[in-house]
Amino acid sequence: MKRILIVFALLPVLGLAGPEKILPKTLELKSIDWYTQQAKAWSEETNRNRSRAESWFNYYAASYFSQDATAHLNQIVQDMEKAVPDSYELLVVKGWNSGYSLESLRFVQEAYTMSPEKPEAYGLLQILSELNLDAAGRATFSDQLLSHAQLSPSLLSYSYNVLMSLEPGSILITEGESTTSPLFALQDAMKVRKDVSILNLDLLGNATYLEKKFKALGLTLNGPVDARNLRSTLCALLPLANNGKKFYYALTLSQDNLSSIKENLYVVGLASVHSISNFDNVARIKKNLEKEFLLDYLRVDFNGESKFATGKAFSANYLVPMILLYESYLKENQLEKAKTLRQLIERVARDSDKEAAIARFLGNEVSEEIPYYPSSITAKSLEGKFRPVSDKIYAQENEVTNEQYNLFLSYLSSHSLTELYEKYKFDFSGYEEPTLSLMKNYSANRVATKKNKYFNNYPAIHVGYEAALAYCAWLTQQYNRSAEHKFKKVLFRLPSIDEWQIAAASIKNPTSWKWDDQKVEVRITASNDLFGKVLERRMVSLTDPEIMYPWFRFFAFRNSAINHKGCYLGNFKVPDEGACPGIDKSKGIAADGWIMAAPTKIYFPNDIGLYDVVGNVSEMTLEKGKACGGSWNHTPAESTMRSINTYTKPDAATGFRVFMEVIEK
Repeated sequence: MKRILIVFALLPVLGLAGPEKILPKTLELKSIDWYTQQAKAWSEETNRNRSRAESWFNYYAASYFSQDATAHLNQIVQDMEKAVPDSYELLVVKGWNSGYSLESLRFVQEAYTMSPEKPEAYGLLQILSELNLDAAGRATFSDQLLSHAQLSPSLLSYSYNVLMSLEPGSILITEGESTTSPLFALQDAMKVRKDVSILNLDLLGNATYLEKKFKALGLTLNGPVDARNLRSTLCALLPLANNGKKFYYALTLSQDNLSSIKENLYVVGLASVHSISNFDNVARIKKNLEKEFLLDYLRVDFNGESKFATGKAFSANYLVPMILLYESYLKENQLEKAKTLRQLIERVARDSDKEAAIARFLGNEVSEEIPYYPSSITAKSLEGKFRPVSDKIYAQENEVTNEQYNLFLSYLSSHSLTELYEKYKFDFSGYEEPTLSLMKNYSANRVATKKNKYFNNYPAIHVGYEAALAYCAWLTQQYNRSAEHKFKKVLFRLPSIDEWQIAAASIKNPTSWKWDDQKVEVRITASNDLFGKVLERRMVSLTDPEIMYPWFRFFAFRNSAINHKGCYLGNFKVPDEGACPGIDKSKGIAADGWIMAAPTKIYFPNDIGLYDVVGNVSEMTLEKGKACGGSWNHTPAESTMRSINTYTKPDAATGFRVFMEVIEK
């Protein structure tokens, strides 16, 4: 099974409404920006009232969670010692600021003795009890965390599923308090998977603890440990030095710690197992998701938690194993299971703001509801229509045409797939006569002749988002099952906005898919002639707001929709008047030569061979409701490489261009 590694950014950015109580990360997770703003707000509160210990505690917590500099954190502690010297909050903060050490344990134990009913010390006391290898103490504070509701219900469910991902007697490597504390609580207070040994990388930074913990678990290391790269070294060496034990890595681990062993990691649920030989991880995922995991909490919010609840923030980690299982269901023709799982994937993606990130994996899988039959399409004919953007991403040279889309509809109708045909046919529901007949004539499936090409080579419009996905999926199916093809496996799909923009700008083999990261060579010509003598070649950044159109490499025309002869270089919404020679304005033709959509490949292509990336029809992206590049119904200013146009339903100005992703060469 090919390994898939997806890194999900989990946390949204929030605005600041005023100082708010800073909850432990076992209850909620917010963005660094939010914590930074809260630190400023709480700093102002401490200035207003120097003797209020709670304000100082929140100030420190917000600063710590915003990853403030150690020197500043130390300064806050010093200021607290002057302002609230005998407070419970100061003792907790001093323990927090001392890191995972016995000194820290002494501070928080004193705080607990002073106010045992206050929960702020419980999490530290649980973790520090583990540091001291005090099983009874750890269990005591696991109970306290649960009884005082200091662990979010969704986090407990998530952590339960982490433990259930593992085989008996295995070792789980974690980091961070918010991921480790609930695991300890489940083991100590609920007796869940006590056979699993948990190694927290933060705690292993304490040399005494590392030595004692390894001895207790019978673990060894071959060779010296690089203290500067302790975490990644431990992650890499432990499975190699302890062949008889199974090592698992929580999906919440920083990828920096796993870079040297990622090829040996297989996702099996909410953890990855280390294996030096090929491993059927999908079978394990299937067992875990079908029989072991608690998943109802993902479907129904039983506890009315905030969207920032820690367990909800972590829920995006389900997407990798779920997508792998979903693909397996489709291959096994278990369509009902696939449908049910897809609904859950979509809910998790929506709740974790990852819809766009997984659209490329889900959007094109509708092909499995379309039975496969051989068609006239060949892999070779498809390959010839695509131009490379990178070694894995190719873009179709033109917008999908009526002829191409009608091949798909003919496939559905010829195989009596009536329900699917009705679902994906051109949508003219918004029209009445006589416009309805005109639109039907435009999209009609006709055989072109020498005298009449009809509208076959015009862009397909009035195609819905789901229909575009189905078309891509059908192409994927036809290509991958074709007898001869250049690539072992590909995925035809809509592009992300970033991919579309990079392709529109003809950036080949980009180092990143972000517009602002790109630097491109342009041509400085001797005159305003588009094809004049090149006097200079210069590197420019796409951050330049004047770079608007795909012919920007002729730098004098980077922000002009018109060439040196007064002719429009794309099909835009423009006045009837114009200086371009050869346009018969007496027929009501606009100055760009067209009233509505134009045939594809009429205007010259960009530098990698893509036609009409601006103007003609706006092109749908993976993000539903967003299309790029403007259209015949958008002005030139609305039809740039940066333009993102919105649509709510199929219309006459929106089409699509297919991208091809090489999955296996």
